[in-house]
Amino acid sequence: MTTIRLKLAELYDLEGDAPVPQPGAGDIERLVMKRYGFLPQPLIVAVEGDEVLLSFQEESAIAQAEAKRLTERAEKRAADGHYEKAIGILKRALELQPSYHGARRDLAMAYVALNDVENATNHLIEVLRLDPRDPWSLVVLANLYIRAKRDKPTGEKFLRKALEISPNDPWALNSLAGIALEGGQHAEALRLFEQATTANPQFANAYYGEAMTHHAGQNPAKALDALERLFICGKAQDARSKPVFEGARQFYVKLQADLTARNESEVFKLVQNYKADMARLSGYPIQVEEETFDSKVGATIQVAWKHQRDFHLLKVRRNCPTHLSHHFQCHELTHLKFESEARKAGKNRFLAITARTRETALRAVAGDIRRLERAGHSDADITERMLTLVTRMGEFLLNCPVDMLIERHLRETFQLLRPAQFISVRFMALEAWQAESDPDNRHLTPRKIFQASLTLNGAYGLFLDDLFHGATTFAAPYRSLETFGLSQRLHQHWQARAKTLGPGEEYALVDEFSDMMGLRDWYEWRPDPGQHEPPTT
Repeated sequence: MTTIRLKLAELYDLEGDAPVPQPGAGDIERLVMKRYGFLPQPLIVAVEGDEVLLSFQEESAIAQAEAKRLTERAEKRAADGHYEKAIGILKRALELQPSYHGARRDLAMAYVALNDVENATNHLIEVLRLDPRDPWSLVVLANLYIRAKRDKPTGEKFLRKALEISPNDPWALNSLAGIALEGGQHAEALRLFEQATTANPQFANAYYGEAMTHHAGQNPAKALDALERLFICGKAQDARSKPVFEGARQFYVKLQADLTARNESEVFKLVQNYKADMARLSGYPIQVEEETFDSKVGATIQVAWKHQRDFHLLKVRRNCPTHLSHHFQCHELTHLKFESEARKAGKNRFLAITARTRETALRAVAGDIRRLERAGHSDADITERMLTLVTRMGEFLLNCPVDMLIERHLRETFQLLRPAQFISVRFMALEAWQAESDPDNRHLTPRKIFQASLTLNGAYGLFLDDLFHGATTFAAPYRSLETFGLSQRLHQHWQARAKTLGPGEEYALVDEFSDMMGLRDWYEWRPDPGQHEPPTT
């Protein structure tokens, strides 16, 4: 026999039934039969003082083993978001073992996930009949009353009962904090959210709530800090955690945009000061002008010693939003910084696409050239496109690992620039994927070049996701591609090498990337002559 021992008051507590004054044995037995009809029959009821004992015949060992197996199977279905399948399996488990508390609780949670309020409430109440001191079920039931039934007082009563049982239950604290936030009690909400994350540092919901509270208090910087702790510390438990992280990422973009607008005048001064610093470091003044680029480029810098000028020319995309322009300029100025430091160390080099390297690259894509010829493209169009693509691939091989170094430097050095940097690199990453997924682009680009581009963009997406501590998912579109394994290896290699690079040593990293991709012979290096004369190519 199995016996459940309950306080007499717990028979009435959940649904607000008024206790019967001085109940007799018949009153108690009728109430027990009403409340516990889901248990194996017959039920034997006994009263000992203020306690009630419910006894029933335990299910067979075979039934219990099969119910456990089915419940584990249902857990996997629910974790993958297949709640309806999980419900069907759990119902079969409970037919075998009606007293199985874990299966009944999982069934209630599956109904919660499907927003089936009536069934979820009924099964949660049955769970709490079996274990009135189950804080998790009390919290879930409380949230059903608060959100679905619009009965905040009853929901708050269940939350406080859960905290009586488990004073640091993070879910109960988080839900009470949400009530405080909705009521405009920001200080109390923050106290409860912080208590929840202290109790469970992986609890993403509470970080999100803390961010929402700071935002309501007009403090976007602290809201961003809370979200960044969410991405660093928070853990997705299963499919039900997905909306929290998706909402947090959308909120993160909004906060970064708000801070970018708020910081615009200060960032303008930062850019001007950085420009002056780089002019002093390099020994040449810097001029800025707008340019209409024929590709998705934000900005470029033509350094004096490569272009026979007495100044550097920084070109920025025409009609570019101010906040993007600020980041683009800082990015190009950091290119200048690295090259100036490499020159002072006597290690600067120029990447060159020569007649020999072009011939090597064109031989590698000869099959694609013939395919375009058969498709009716003119020799002139094919030649122009192939030469452009080969040149851009050489530039991409140089820029990808170096751009990672640059963005890391900007984030670590200029905290004020961080919001504009985030908005800018997000814009460029989305543009890059748009170009990669364009069917025309895919058709007209040789497979080897297209695969190399996907590989580098996948590695760069991984770098950005790491740079922003999981606040972004730029690598996500590349994960299903055959190139992603190499993208991961490139990123891992960059992580290992980037920690110890000195001035000019980033060029070795470019070679290492190119070797891993089988493209080392698509470009050559020319020494920096230390004067205006550019390298002969």
